[in-house]
Amino acid sequence: MQLLHVLGYLYGCHGQVKRGAAYLLIAAQLAPGNPGVLRTLAHLLILDGEADKALATIARLETLDGMDHPTLALLKSRALLAAGRTAEARHAFRDFLAQRGEG
Repeated sequence: MQLLHVLGYLYGCHGQVKRGAAYLLIAAQLAPGNPGVLRTLAHLLILDGEADKALATIARLETLDGMDHPTLALLKSRALLAAGRTAEARHAFRDFLAQRGEG
């Protein structure tokens, strides 16, 4: 599973987003509760223009214990912006700034 995660990340970073997302989808099937895999998958889905799928992945992340990290709000704001939901993206970004300020 870790190898799939790393391959997905590397392919995504080097311009092969669809291939990277495919590896990460397999990794997410093998370890559906792994927040690292889900975060990376959401990031690549945003890069690939699949904002709705990224938002569904982020929703899965939000249900996991201990997933109140500020970067999740930032990821959500990017996905909402990619989906054309500007007002919601702005709100999510403000959440990110507020959470980051608390730390």
